[in-house]
Amino acid sequence: MGFADYKRNLEPPLKDTPEIGWVFAVHAHGKGYATEAVRAAIAWGDAHFGSSRTACIIHPENLSSIRVAEKCGYRELQSTMYKGRPTIVFVR
Repeated sequence: MGFADYKRNLEPPLKDTPEIGWVFAVHAHGKGYATEAVRAAIAWGDAHFGSSRTACIIHPENLSSIRVAEKCGYRELQSTMYKGRPTIVFVR
């Protein structure tokens, strides 16, 4: 988990927007680890990116990741497609 510039082919693009992403093993789900880790990464990002917004993309059926994003201050910006699959772009 952390920030990266994936150079994703999204419309509209996430141009100059750091993207945060996370993935956790199934045995770690539901224990609060993701929220804690994402909050720590956001604190790091705030210190390094200043006031610039950050983003994450999540498949609409991934309700657990959507909850983590929302708990960490991300709000839905738009629905789009990525690699032919529906995707929601969240920003903070």
